[in-house]
This record gives sequence, C-alpha cells and structure tokens, in this order.
Amino acid sequence: MTRLCMALLAWFAAFLPLNAGAEPVTLKLSFFASDTEVNYARAIKPWIDAVNADPSGAVKIEAFPNGALGKALPAQPQLLLDGVADIAFVNPSLGPGRFPDDQVFELPGLLQNLKEGVKLYEELLKANLLRGYSDYYVVGAFMNPQYMVFARRPIKSLADLKGMKVRINGAVIGQTVKELGMVPVLMPPNEVVEAMGRGTIDATTTVPAAIVDFGIDRVTSHDYLLPLGAGPLAVLMNRKKFESLPKPAQDVIAKYSIRWIDDTYIRDLGQYNDELIAKFKADPKRTVVAPSPADLASLQPVYQKVTAEWVAKGPGNAELLSKARELLTRIRAN
Repeated sequence: MTRLCMALLAWFAAFLPLNAGAEPVTLKLSFFASDTEVNYARAIKPWIDAVNADPSGAVKIEAFPNGALGKALPAQPQLLLDGVADIAFVNPSLGPGRFPDDQVFELPGLLQNLKEGVKLYEELLKANLLRGYSDYYVVGAFMNPQYMVFARRPIKSLADLKGMKVRINGAVIGQTVKELGMVPVLMPPNEVVEAMGRGTIDATTTVPAAIVDFGIDRVTSHDYLLPLGAGPLAVLMNRKKFESLPKPAQDVIAKYSIRWIDDTYIRDLGQYNDELIAKFKADPKRTVVAPSPADLASLQPVYQKVTAEWVAKGPGNAELLSKARELLTRIRAN
C-alpha cells in the first residue's frame, strides 16, 4: 500500500504546474505621481490587476504610486538600475542622453496620431533600433498625442508665441519652440503649476490629459492647438530582474506586456484626450484656438529646419529617420 501511495503521489506531482503551491514573485512598481493620473489609472493599474489576477499566480505586483519610491520623473530609470523599484513609468525625453534615439518621435510633422506613434515605438524597439534599452525589459511602449501649447495669456496666432517662456520635455521640441521665438525650459509636468506661479514660465507644451491630471488647468486658460511633435512614455522593468525570475513569472509578465498594455493605452488614452479637447472648447473660461491655414503653412519651413538639424547632429539619425518613415508607411497602409 505504501509503495502504491508513493507511486500515485509521484504520478500526480508530474502533472501539477511547476509553480503549484509556490509563493508568487513580488515586484515593486514605482509611479511618480498620483494614482488618479490618467496613464496610471487607465493603463498601468489595469495591467497590474491583470497580472495579479493571472491564473498561474506566479507574480504579484505591489504598486507604489504617489511618488512613494521617488517623485522625480527623470530619476525613474535609475531607480530601476539601483534596485529601488523593479518596474517604473518612465518619460524617456526627460533623461537627456539615456535614450538618445527617442528624439525621433519629437520631430515635428512626423506622427499624425497617438495610435501610429505607439505602433512605431513598438516596431523600432522590436528591431533594436533605439539605444538605451539594453538594461531594461519593455513592459509598455506608449506615445503621447501631439504636444500643444497651453498658456496664461492669449494666443491667437504664431506671432503671439514670441518671447514666451515655455516648458518643454524634450530637446527636439525645445528646438522647435525656439525656432518659433519661444524660450524653452525643460521640466517634468508635476513642476509646471509651481513654475507658472513663480513666473518661471508663461506656458507649457503638453497634452490635454496632463493639463487636468497635474492641475495645469488652474493656471492656464488659453489653449493653442499647434502640433509640435510627440513624445514616448514607457513602462520599464530592470532587465536583470526580469531574467532572474522563474520561468512561470517571466511568462506572466510577457503575456501582458507590449500588446496587451499598449492596446489598452491606445483605446483609453486616445479617447480621453479627444474628450478633453471637446471639454476645453465648451468651457467658457477657456479660449481654444487652432492655427490658421496661413500659420500652418508657415510652420513647414520651421519643421523642415528642425528635422534637418536633428539629422545632422548624429551619424545614425538619418538612417533612423528613414527607417521610421518606412515603418510609418507600412503602419498607415494597414
């Protein structure tokens, strides 16, 4: 009887999941801002919930929003390398030199909408054409919609931009606004309200969601829907940490990474930003102005100059831009 029992136990064990009865791997996720911020609430939190509810039970994501592990958005990539967090929301444009090729997304006139921006980001990462990611496993590759100008004082045309001190979050967009006569000031979005209060800046280049999420709507009332280029956002994981995980845990992270989380982002964030533009237009306390056809036409030489100067800055920039345009042609065809 004893031998029979032992044989049966061995047989059952052979068919049990490898991680049955094992404690899930716990991973710490850092988010620099409030848990009500739209990227967290509509993309990252659903991803956390999906991973934690996976039937395998192999992974538990422990979230630390509200800057609990670090409030500085530019510092998030280093938090991962230092082991303070395992996963973090990152704005690559705010880390000068760390993700240098991501500037291609900021080129004015390159991207038409959020969805194609996300797809292009995915494809360039897949082809290993963006430097700076070797230390990270990419969970999510997001893309902001077009950056526009939100200001304290009226803007009716391009001429009104001259002399304004404007917050930017990337070097290429900084060059674009400089060509338009503005003074660029690099800073993360959670510092904009205070900077406007001090008079450090008069306006910010950003997206509609950030206007609401960071309270910038309280200090701005003039919205100029000038397309200035886009900017990447990412959810990254320490690659060494990912590779050290048991195979079942790696499989769960991979299952919900890129395709799952990016599709969630495209669906919910694209719709949200469109709704906010409509809300701003309906708000009697806000003035929303779109550039005139003449102003849009006059932008083209500026956009071409900024693009040409960026191409000339690095030996690989021309090839990267060519590849990005080739991929965009395919994306738009599909």
